[in-house]
Amino acid sequence: MCLPATAVATPLNGAISGTVTDAGSSAHPGIEGAQICAAPTGDRSKEKCANAGAGGKYTIPELESGEYTVEFTGNVCGNGCELEYVKQVYSPSVNVKPGETVERIDAGLLEIAGKIAGRVTSDGSPVEDVDVCAYGFGSGECGETNVDGEYTIEHILPGSYKILFRPHVTCEIICQPATDYVFQYWNDQSTLEAAGAVVVKESQATTGVNAELQLGGRISGRVTTAAIAPQPIANLMVCASSTATNKKGERVSTELGQQEPTCALTNSAGEYTISALASGGYEVELKGEVCVKEPLGVTCTHPYIAQFYQSIVTVTAPGTTSGIDASLLEVSPTKPALIAAPTLTGTPAVGKTLSCSQGGWANNPTNLAYRWLRDGVAIAGHTSGTYTLQHADAGNGIACEVTASNAAGASAATSNTVQIPNQTQGLAVLEGVSVRGATVSVTLRCTGANPCAGALKIRARVSTGRGRHRRTRTVTIGLASFSIGVGKRATFRVYLTGQGRKLLRRAGRRGLSVQIAGVGVKASTVVLRQPPPRLT
Repeated sequence: MCLPATAVATPLNGAISGTVTDAGSSAHPGIEGAQICAAPTGDRSKEKCANAGAGGKYTIPELESGEYTVEFTGNVCGNGCELEYVKQVYSPSVNVKPGETVERIDAGLLEIAGKIAGRVTSDGSPVEDVDVCAYGFGSGECGETNVDGEYTIEHILPGSYKILFRPHVTCEIICQPATDYVFQYWNDQSTLEAAGAVVVKESQATTGVNAELQLGGRISGRVTTAAIAPQPIANLMVCASSTATNKKGERVSTELGQQEPTCALTNSAGEYTISALASGGYEVELKGEVCVKEPLGVTCTHPYIAQFYQSIVTVTAPGTTSGIDASLLEVSPTKPALIAAPTLTGTPAVGKTLSCSQGGWANNPTNLAYRWLRDGVAIAGHTSGTYTLQHADAGNGIACEVTASNAAGASAATSNTVQIPNQTQGLAVLEGVSVRGATVSVTLRCTGANPCAGALKIRARVSTGRGRHRRTRTVTIGLASFSIGVGKRATFRVYLTGQGRKLLRRAGRRGLSVQIAGVGVKASTVVLRQPPPRLT
């Protein structure tokens, strides 16, 4: 039974009073709420209790005369009573007389909890602002390193604890590591399972629980829209989760203080860097969430489809694994809208190539398709961004159609139309031929109103076999390209092939009958003869 601390002795009964203080603190403050009980020595059935008031002062009134055992239970009672201090029995027993108050029955109690202390360094230098947490009994207490790297975790109940050294994280838009140091457990372990246990004893400080932190590695990359013309995505959350497993092959637990996935936000160029990563493999997830800071807090939207990077990313601390890029599709796309029509460039002449630009499109098209049109009718088989003009195009208008599409639909746009001049190629006619050695000189004249150009061929007939097995075929024994202006005459050298030289040699004085033909040349038959030897 707990009585008010303000009650006093009556003429028929006595009382006991005193002060309860915290002996573990240098200032020895009073313990308000401490519970004190007095019982006749040898008879606990008549025990009376009181709670200390302000300054730790207490009084237990209405005690019959006699010898009392006074016990400071270690309980501190507010809304409830919890054992926070080591129980202490006052010695010797207290003699209570009628109408008197026995004063100064004081006690200095030691907190039942212990402490853990140590120092955190990196490469021998102290590390400030590291959270050090002791985990056990389903909860944890934490301390923080000072400028000398020293820390103390107080108010720890006796027991066995796993100690986590976790450098600070900063939380503005999202929570990110404030430094490049990797978190670790005591005795240089990276997992809770492998961490050694630190034992805390009643009212004692366990010291020398130190750690040497290591610099972590990084993952960097760039995120853009999945479009023909990719655009950077700013303020997108990108996270890396360790693929480390325990002895059973299970993914390492994130309970009891192990870090959650380490994240970063992309900048205005779509670039990101995830830091403070231990060596190992990581799954990189592009969350699809865009988070921005606003006057009333942080707002996150989900405009893109989340995805994982296509493979596990390996980090070797303290290096950076770069080039982990990705392109994201929109969750709710809008079909492409034309900003600027496609245009044609190139020389509008048969044999020349026209190029079609893709035009300008809004709403992130993911695919472009091309069609070439001759006077508005599609030209079969031509679906690329370039087109080589054909004879059939002369005198007609040529345009290209570009269709831009994404998951929401497609939109088409047609370029400007280019008119192809109606020009007829001039025809070259044979004017003369001569032979010297293995070289045939062919003179051509260009007729018609347009220049002549093409390929000149010298063709001969070759027979094989005898009788009914005799076969005759035509072979090309010389080839050359030519170009002649309107009404002009030009001579071109054609070098005979090995077969041509052999046929000419066999023909001897009678000569070798051949056809002068080709593209842009009027076919003519002539006899090739070597000139007679010159007399000396």
